[in-house]
Amino acid sequence: MTGVTVLPRQAEAGAAGRGAGRWWPAGPALVAAVAGFWGLPVPSLWRDESVSALVARMSFDELRRFLADLDAVHALYYLLLRPFAALPWPPEIAVRLPSVLAFVAAAYGVAALGRRLAGTAAGLYAGLLYALTPMAARYAQEARSYALVSAVAVLATWLLVRLLDRPGRAALVAYGASVALLGWLHLYALLLVPAHLLTAWLPVLRRTLAANPAPAVVRSLVAVGAAGVALVPLLALAAGQRDAQVFWLRSPGWAELAAFPGEVAGAGAAVLFAAALWGAVRAPAVAVWAASPVALSFAISQVQPVYHPRYVLFAVPLLALPAGIGLAGVRWRPVAVAALALYAVLVLPAQVAMRQPAARPDDLRTLAAALAAEERPGDRVLFVPQRFRLFVAVYGTPYDRLTDLTRAPGAPGPRTADELDAALKGVDRVWLISPRIGTKYADDERYRTLKRTLVPGQTRTYGSIHLTLWSRNN
Repeated sequence: MTGVTVLPRQAEAGAAGRGAGRWWPAGPALVAAVAGFWGLPVPSLWRDESVSALVARMSFDELRRFLADLDAVHALYYLLLRPFAALPWPPEIAVRLPSVLAFVAAAYGVAALGRRLAGTAAGLYAGLLYALTPMAARYAQEARSYALVSAVAVLATWLLVRLLDRPGRAALVAYGASVALLGWLHLYALLLVPAHLLTAWLPVLRRTLAANPAPAVVRSLVAVGAAGVALVPLLALAAGQRDAQVFWLRSPGWAELAAFPGEVAGAGAAVLFAAALWGAVRAPAVAVWAASPVALSFAISQVQPVYHPRYVLFAVPLLALPAGIGLAGVRWRPVAVAALALYAVLVLPAQVAMRQPAARPDDLRTLAAALAAEERPGDRVLFVPQRFRLFVAVYGTPYDRLTDLTRAPGAPGPRTADELDAALKGVDRVWLISPRIGTKYADDERYRTLKRTLVPGQTRTYGSIHLTLWSRNN
């Protein structure tokens, strides 16, 4: 191997044992599979996962209309999820399965990339650290695109290494396609691209880069430019939906940035980041891949909020790379093994906690069970705001039996106050499903109409979702 070897001596040592070492990435992949499937169906699907499952089951015409108004940035993910959502399995398994598989693939890719850059030991440590990391495992068990984005980020980084090491048309096309795929899965993941370009542009980041870096610059720019063209339609759609999509983001402060290591690794953060810092000294190019996206996201968010820990999850497998290189650089191997074992012990409480029945922000399964047990013939349901039907109805049986007052059949939007008032005539019981009403939704015309007509009972909460039975005051 030429061109991109980060630590030539270790890489050559790893290559010497190529026959035995080529299968080592399967070890981290197996650990990731165990972590991914461990307790997979236990936590209820929550609000975001409900959206994924319901949108993946829409007809193509319904999907087109939905994406015209919202979530166009997740269009590719919803299409990929469709065959899984159709499986006759519990939804907690069926719609989370792509994320588990992506997590396994990413662990394999991290191990393989670490081995290529710094030898077998570095790859093995990096893959195992990633497979054990709580944040990675958490989103491996979520029916959203984040685990897939992480896997594609690893793939794109591997293909960048190949492009710079062995340039050619096939390598150029493959890298450009991976960048386009990365953007189509999540636009914010394109924050990885500047780090990739730095690797090509700055010889100091690539210890064995040819003296003239111009060909590497040109190749990487061509690939990224072609990917940008492929992303133009998505960028146009996303620009028109941004206010509806991420209106809730706020500019992070230093406290949020300081909390990021804990978000990633919980009680094991000191071990993981100390190993990564030691690896960064030995392989600065790899450290740039991990640190640059987080730093860029934080900096951009001071002007236009884009930062959230899960939006930079794709940097976590790249963080495992310098950490693995750092452990491999420890001269006395038992110390490195002990550090890995200590990390596994420290992250175990977080791994257990995320697999509890109520470990997600919403417990939609228990909500649906309570509604199914208590609903009566003639009951109605009202969602305030309207989008909450999509947020909760993944467990569909009780909602399918209830007449929905939120929107008249065939109507494009929610009922007006007068329409709801007419629909409530002769109705004795209405289940209201909403967030906390507070001041934000107190002026909703459907809520005010309901309040004038019926009397509320006790409100029960299932995470952030509220369930209240409103009835006639007989």
